[in-house]
Amino acid sequence: MELNYIIDGLIDGIKDIREHNHDGNNNEIYNDLDKQSELINKLIEFKKQQESDEYNMKVARQLTDIAENIQALVKLMALVSISNSDDTKAYFMNETLTHVLDSLSNSIDDITNLSDSLVDLD
Repeated sequence: MELNYIIDGLIDGIKDIREHNHDGNNNEIYNDLDKQSELINKLIEFKKQQESDEYNMKVARQLTDIAENIQALVKLMALVSISNSDDTKAYFMNETLTHVLDSLSNSIDDITNLSDSLVDLD
């Protein structure tokens, strides 16, 4: 909605500038240009907000991945602890657990890299 308001304002501003230019009214043209500048600044801020929202969604997805990996790890550890079979325990420890831990490690590396880039921006 805000984007439509900004675009409509820019279009109306161009019409006003044309009309005032045709009338030879320079003072009004300057006022129109000031309004255009304000709307352009709002458009830039709107774009920055959109980029920030996209970045926040990326971080949220990565944090969700970490939470899901930790949840899987907890479930696997529960299965290992209740298992009576040494073969079953070995399978979970050697096959499944390794993949979950690798995935969790990769997700944590991604978050660490994001964190480092945020620190660099400060």
